[in-house]
Amino acid sequence: MNKIYLALTIGLTCFNANYGQEFYAGFKTLQLKDSTRTYKPNTKPTDSLHFRPVDLDIWYTSKEKNGKPMLFKDLFSLFEQRAMSYQDDDFSGMTEALAQFYVSELGVGTDGKKLLNIKTDTYSNLRPTETKYPVIIYMAGFNGMGFENYKILETLAQNGYLVVSIWSVGRYPGNMTNNMDDMMEQVYDAEFAISYLKRNKTITANFNNVGLIGCSWGGMSSAVFAKRNPEIKAFVSLDGTETHYFGEAEQDDRFIQEIHDNNLLLPIEQKLNYLYLESGDKLSEFTAVKEFHYYKESDEPKYYLRFKNSQHADFTCIPAIVKSSEKAVKIHNNIQSLTLSYLNKSMKEKSGFETYWKKMTSLNNTTTTSFDIKQISETIKEFSGLILDKQTNKPLPYVNIGVLNREIGTVSNSDGKFLLELKEEFKNDTIRISSIGFKSIEILVKEIIEEKEPVFLKLEEDISELSEVVITAKTLKKRVLGNKTESKFISTGFNYDQLGAEMGVKINIRRNPTIVDAFNFNIPYNRLSAKSVFRLNFYSINKGKPDVNLLNDNILVTIEPKQTGNVTINLKPYGIVLTNDVIVTLEWVETKGENNKGEAIFFSLGILNSGTLYKKSSQSKFKKYSSMGVGFNIEVRY
Repeated sequence: MNKIYLALTIGLTCFNANYGQEFYAGFKTLQLKDSTRTYKPNTKPTDSLHFRPVDLDIWYTSKEKNGKPMLFKDLFSLFEQRAMSYQDDDFSGMTEALAQFYVSELGVGTDGKKLLNIKTDTYSNLRPTETKYPVIIYMAGFNGMGFENYKILETLAQNGYLVVSIWSVGRYPGNMTNNMDDMMEQVYDAEFAISYLKRNKTITANFNNVGLIGCSWGGMSSAVFAKRNPEIKAFVSLDGTETHYFGEAEQDDRFIQEIHDNNLLLPIEQKLNYLYLESGDKLSEFTAVKEFHYYKESDEPKYYLRFKNSQHADFTCIPAIVKSSEKAVKIHNNIQSLTLSYLNKSMKEKSGFETYWKKMTSLNNTTTTSFDIKQISETIKEFSGLILDKQTNKPLPYVNIGVLNREIGTVSNSDGKFLLELKEEFKNDTIRISSIGFKSIEILVKEIIEEKEPVFLKLEEDISELSEVVITAKTLKKRVLGNKTESKFISTGFNYDQLGAEMGVKINIRRNPTIVDAFNFNIPYNRLSAKSVFRLNFYSINKGKPDVNLLNDNILVTIEPKQTGNVTINLKPYGIVLTNDVIVTLEWVETKGENNKGEAIFFSLGILNSGTLYKKSSQSKFKKYSSMGVGFNIEVRY
């Protein structure tokens, strides 16, 4: 429950399905325990966390309106309450921190109150109607709850549905992953919820008429739930991972393949109506090697629509309610109307969906044609070798080797050796080899295709004269520049196998000259099994991106397995003097041992600073991938 990922949003023209509000949306929560499942291992039944906690957020229909509508913070604060109750760490203050994170990432300021104080159309403790309305099970996305799509859920309640939101929380200590066993916990939670509500008659509803909505990872849980409960009438997937494109992340591929291998989906056996709404950016960063497309596998009545210019975060309501852009608002309004009209068609036999569907499919920014998956080319060359100092013939460690401007690269090890896998599509590209203090060399891929033995590459020392910096004899002031955050709630980092990946942040230099004494950062979480070595880099800036490395030496930072907390690197021996703004980065250059798949290391993120710059591998381009800055800072004197 401690990681949140959110992308920026874009949209399209908005149509209205013209479904009027029939009722008011009431809201209540139920705090339950499933005594058939153990949550915290090696505890006694008397322990408060021994049995599986199942908290339900329920939106229901009411004919009466009493009191004031709830604010978004009333729904969102449940996230913090449950993190505090069902994990051992202290997550107090999470609500405000995450709210700030959301508004910052969406470019609508840094004041989280903008999000928290939004009025909903949901009311607590209204008297429910006695009519047995259809039931919708909402499966939340990764580490999510009903707050992420409350607009859809309250709209359904206003139109005669009972909505039961199943939070997304894996096995103890509660952080959801792509692991099959974590996913199944959400499925079991949903089955327990239905059984409990039927048995205890907490709220009157028609449990013979049940539909599903799955968002993101909740789409996978919904698909598995549907297979285990064939009485389900309809399934709406909001960019759900029951459809998956393999090739982006090995860990995700492995976990999702395990779900398939255990025959937990089998859509061809499902007898339910299906609507899949897909984002348009899934294949923008990688080439898929294969796909599993739930929609294509199903033989039942089904609909597919891709919002070509959308991103994954558009399938939650948060970008829309903070009005991050006009397009974001329109996208979610369309998703909301499609969901309601489709469920009305499938579960209430109401008309109107086909007319609305025709309008939606006529838009320039939508398509009923799914992604065209092309097979990735086979590896044609393992480019390996040894990099040497031309003058001394000694091996050069931590040299960057990569395909220029592509996300394919590596770093030579401490003995100067490297291995780079190349593919057919790179044959007309250029490999660049570069290192601090040496002149870079470039090689055309097609020139080394026929090389069958390891190559020896020699780099020539780059001798350049540094501009003289005069420091007068006066009392120097000490300052800390950069991002001083030590947040545990908001973080970013590297996965277990990202040698050559690099991230950093711009630091403004206030006085000229400025002497650098130390570099600091904070590690809130570290799940790496092996010792890791990072290189500290200081870059000049060109058009907002890193340009020339200002250092003449490799400054290495070694992180022990599982090491967390503040890290300080003494830089006084290196005599670093700055005269202009810089970008300071950490680059992963060596793993001393082996990390397990799925492990990662995280650095704190902060809000009131410049965004994080990141590149995936050696010689790829830096991109600004977050409006929040990674927590790097320098101690200086001037």
